[in-house]
Amino acid sequence: MSIRKSFLVAVLTVLAALPLHSSALPLPLSPRQMAARSPHVVVAVVEDARSQWNAGHTLILTEYELRIEDRLKGDAPERVTLTVPGGTVGGETHLTSLSTFLETGTRYLLFLEDFDRPSFTPVTGGWQGAFAAQAGGFGDTVRAARELIAEVEAHPKAADTEGLARAEDPGLPAKAWDPAGAKFLVEYPPTAPVSFNLIRPGERFYHVDWDQMAYWNAYAGELFRPSPTPSPTWAFGNGAFDVAGFPTDEQMRQQLGFGWGGAISTTLVRVQDGRIVEADLAFNPAYEWTLDDDAATRPGGPFSFKRIVLSGLGHAWGYGSERLDVTTGPQIQRDSVMNSLVPPFNLPTLFAVDAQAARSTFGGPPLRDGLITAYSLKNPAGAPVYLPVRASVSSVRRGASFKMVRPVKIENAGTEDFADPTVGVYLVPKRFSLEGAIFLKQIQLRGTVRSGEFRNLELGRVKLPASMPAGSYYFAFVLDVPEDDYPANNQAWSNPEVKITVKR
Repeated sequence: MSIRKSFLVAVLTVLAALPLHSSALPLPLSPRQMAARSPHVVVAVVEDARSQWNAGHTLILTEYELRIEDRLKGDAPERVTLTVPGGTVGGETHLTSLSTFLETGTRYLLFLEDFDRPSFTPVTGGWQGAFAAQAGGFGDTVRAARELIAEVEAHPKAADTEGLARAEDPGLPAKAWDPAGAKFLVEYPPTAPVSFNLIRPGERFYHVDWDQMAYWNAYAGELFRPSPTPSPTWAFGNGAFDVAGFPTDEQMRQQLGFGWGGAISTTLVRVQDGRIVEADLAFNPAYEWTLDDDAATRPGGPFSFKRIVLSGLGHAWGYGSERLDVTTGPQIQRDSVMNSLVPPFNLPTLFAVDAQAARSTFGGPPLRDGLITAYSLKNPAGAPVYLPVRASVSSVRRGASFKMVRPVKIENAGTEDFADPTVGVYLVPKRFSLEGAIFLKQIQLRGTVRSGEFRNLELGRVKLPASMPAGSYYFAFVLDVPEDDYPANNQAWSNPEVKITVKR
């Protein structure tokens, strides 16, 4: 890719920002994929906005009147009514984890879905497909989109195989930022404990939803509990908190007036008097789902049901991680379960900032808890870059040594400070399993890791045992924090493509 085109992709990637819902769960798309999947790409001014109930009085929606100024793709008419799920009527507000709210009087570059088929994502990719003029360099953004559209139309198959960018260090200068000072966003928290109707015995992924609620409860006490009187059927607007399972596109249209569109899942929220009084989690059956962490973290693999339940539950208690800013783009400075990540990093993990947000909102028990991830995080120009730990070589003879490139990240998700934790480095035949693990070294992080803090630990050089079997291995990293109350998050694994071949 040329420097010019790399810059254009970077412009689109960094400036995709709206004020709400950075953790929405449409299908994650690269700029080229958005261009390929959007029947219409326009520059438009929002002239009016009005919220009203849908025809079935089951969901509040917002209609935006758009005046089209330029058509980069498609034949949109001069005026378009864009209908977005969510809005406020009287004393009631409805939100979804997919709602892409626009500002009246603002000019946008918009990637849009089919006008004739309303869906939860009328803006392609949700917030990913809306670029506000206030972000600066708007002319460059429009030119970037025009060139990408032309490129995609000339080579349509290229966008189908393109993965999400920014998994590697692009070599950009790092913007000054304070990792420990990242702010989370909590709006309209419900009254705890929140009683949820759970997936029933015999249904798909039975009990997994409760396991993820118990994970949140480890940090926030009795935040969630099973409903003592579960509702027999799902209906948004009945005042019950539901894990609705996998309603079909037709069921969503009958219930809410919107089809799934490009959404992976959604959390529907009702707010009254500044409190969430109902939240329903639904998952799109058109996609493949799994509980296998290895499969879910491979590019093109199925989606992690555990991960998306965790973030959906975050929406259900009013959590939004860090704000999106229309002038600078996504201000993601800390790992959070609410962030959308490329597959290798998209694990079902609650991070220190998530634990802090839940505890500060609902209280929680004292807890000693260290967690480890096999990557580090940079924040150039406001957009996060995830840098996986890897070896300096792809193959090596047994008995030889090599350097580990990039640090592991250790976080304190508990309330109690801990000091001098150690990390064991292993080679393993299979990710997410220590069976057959071969110990390489142990290294100590000197000093105290305070509650809510994260620290990077360089691993240095490691030496292979002279007697180890030849073969292909992944890396495993095991954190040891004495008297850790939640050891389930004390193991981390190298990315699927980060392997080393050991020769005789």
